Amino acid sequence: MASCEKYWADSNSNPDLYRNLIATRNCTPEEQAGPDAEACPKCGRLAIHIYCHECMNCGFKSKNSESEL
Repeated sequence: MASCEKYWADSNSNPDLYRNLIATRNCTPEEQAGPDAEACPKCGRLAIHIYCHECMNCGFKSKNSESEL
């Protein structure tokens, strides 16, 4: 599973704090995807993860995910 970009930023890249945030909060697909996320053509949410290019809401894989393998 991709990281939650919002919680990673909130933790200031501290892995221990990040794990605590993940354990105590529920991030939305938009928060997980990151601030520069793209809209998903399948579900319409701004939830295409900025690094793995997969929708954090419905699992749609964008064509960009294949070009980086």
